[in-house]
Amino acid sequence: MKAYPECIPCLINQGLNAVRKLKLPKEKELEIAKRSLKFLSRFEEFDKSPAYYAYFIQQIVKEIAGTEDPFKEMKKLANQIALKMLEELQKDYQKASDKLAFSLKLSAVGNFIDFAVKGLFDVEREVKELLKKDFIVFDYEIFKERLKDAFCVLIIGDNAGEIAFDKLLVKTLKDMGKEVVYAVKGKPILNDATMEDAEEVSMTKLCKVIHNGSDKVGTWLEDCSEEFRKYFYEADIVISKGQANFETLSDADRDIFFLLVAKCNPIATETRGIVKGLIFKYKN
Repeated sequence: MKAYPECIPCLINQGLNAVRKLKLPKEKELEIAKRSLKFLSRFEEFDKSPAYYAYFIQQIVKEIAGTEDPFKEMKKLANQIALKMLEELQKDYQKASDKLAFSLKLSAVGNFIDFAVKGLFDVEREVKELLKKDFIVFDYEIFKERLKDAFCVLIIGDNAGEIAFDKLLVKTLKDMGKEVVYAVKGKPILNDATMEDAEEVSMTKLCKVIHNGSDKVGTWLEDCSEEFRKYFYEADIVISKGQANFETLSDADRDIFFLLVAKCNPIATETRGIVKGLIFKYKN
């Protein structure tokens, strides 16, 4: 997926939002804005994914914040909130007539919630409301058909907090007799889940967890480890979580199921969904 013109102000805001969440001084906020604008102004054409440009802006954020993992504490909080919620949501899961469909929806809902910046009450309310919604794009029948003959399923994770909500999807697939491999980032970037987060939410006790060897926003296959690429190309099914992974893998040379919430018009257009719509889209 190539960046849209409206991605440009969004990329600037992403950097500024990082500053605000980190509560850095106003002068550092201005510095990030100026340097981000200077970086983006170098490009005559925006022919790469939004995630490509976002990665370099986040390097500016890391430099100015003076840390390689600016969101470390926010990620820990997100995991704690999500795990607490999961205890209650497991009751709804047990009651669900179609546990696979429920776990897919919960995983998608997790992609929409920003656990790190909202209180527990707000997150609980939002999750309950989102779980009442239907998928706008739901290639479920294709997924079930593909699962019949599948053994290995690779799930490419997205954010901290969200990773806890993916555990019921992993459990459901394992109960169906599938081997599940869950992939996280190799190094910190934004609030993306790393091996540390996988351990914090006990994903490592549930299935095989690998890291992709990269700190890029989304998944840049050329930057990923040999182990990750092996699973990516050899797994029977790949489930890719979140917008940045969609942005970077929508043109990959294999079939993928994308599971996310469309948070902006470009993604809604590309997935044929709507903004704030739950998406489970198959690309062959």
